[in-house]
Amino acid sequence: MMTRAKNTARIVALLLLFPSAATAQSPPADVGRLLDQALKKQTIRGSAVPDVLATMCGQVGLKISMDAWSANLLPSGAGTRINDIDVPEGTPLRSLLSQILFRLGMTYEIGDDGLVVVATQPLRRINRRATWDELKLLHRCFDLEYSSENFKDFKLQYKITSKVDAPALLRNQLSKAGRGSVAEVLEVAASALGWVWYPDGDHIRFRSYHAQVANYLSRQISARYENQPLARILIDLANKAETPINFEPGMMLKLPPSTANGYTLLLQRTSIRQALELISAETGLTWKIRRDGLHVGLSDLVAGAEGAARRRNSPYVGKISVPSADGTYTFDILIRGDELPEDLLEHRRQLIEEYIQKMRDDMAPDNAVQSSGEQD
Repeated sequence: MMTRAKNTARIVALLLLFPSAATAQSPPADVGRLLDQALKKQTIRGSAVPDVLATMCGQVGLKISMDAWSANLLPSGAGTRINDIDVPEGTPLRSLLSQILFRLGMTYEIGDDGLVVVATQPLRRINRRATWDELKLLHRCFDLEYSSENFKDFKLQYKITSKVDAPALLRNQLSKAGRGSVAEVLEVAASALGWVWYPDGDHIRFRSYHAQVANYLSRQISARYENQPLARILIDLANKAETPINFEPGMMLKLPPSTANGYTLLLQRTSIRQALELISAETGLTWKIRRDGLHVGLSDLVAGAEGAARRRNSPYVGKISVPSADGTYTFDILIRGDELPEDLLEHRRQLIEEYIQKMRDDMAPDNAVQSSGEQD
């Protein structure tokens, strides 16, 4: 049972690091055959990454391209150069390709017309051009098998609310994450805590999923949407932010048809957050970052009485107790979730994660056996 759990954890880590693996279809037979072809002994002259990859794959007749956003994460963008590559006789293209891409924090997907090179999730989370030192650190995480002894040499930083013991929470999850590379184990452990990780200088940095989505929303884009369904525009913006999006049921039916079915939005080097705010201002929609992604709904102004009732249904999440001057009574003020600023809501979420984990530890089989033995 323990082995099965650890294998499952590793599969989850791979799907989190390379999410396309969860939905990708089986590769066409000819692509798989071309990837397994052996290359002749040669030296591939160093050049820009796209040119080197095209030279390698062109030798077996395989097309390859780079995702534009992923290429921009490299130290010099698509113009990033790599050194000469000495290819031993009989090296499979698949092996050489993986070796080169992993050193760049990249992987590949099989598309309709060949291969597409994309950034791995930790590299995408940097959300800027990486340095060579960060790429070396990321490659080390992918290449090194996790153990507590190996991991102690890594420098860690936590961009997590200071009210929780982040190092202790991480240590606890690492002990349960199973076997795999440092990158795989970190992915499982961080995900269980609602965190993400990525290389930052010479450190591995952790931050909450909420903070990561906020960082993605800072991406600047240029786009032109003319007379398109508003839902389609919102989905495209969420895709550009690599974030799932959820709509309040029946939301579009309560907007004017001209807004819901034929919205126009022109963006020129505008952040995704600013685009969402503009839509909110013009339509009365509201949006929030939640644990499962973006949530879009109707404001009270648009929803009318129904929206006011929904606001009253927002759960109480806190209480302020104000003692009287003479100490004979206390005045309690209950606080609803939508009345707290986002930083305090994030602090609350982290506290909940910490105490849920403590309850799980108390319920663990080892603790139950120990308690039973003590009673005997």
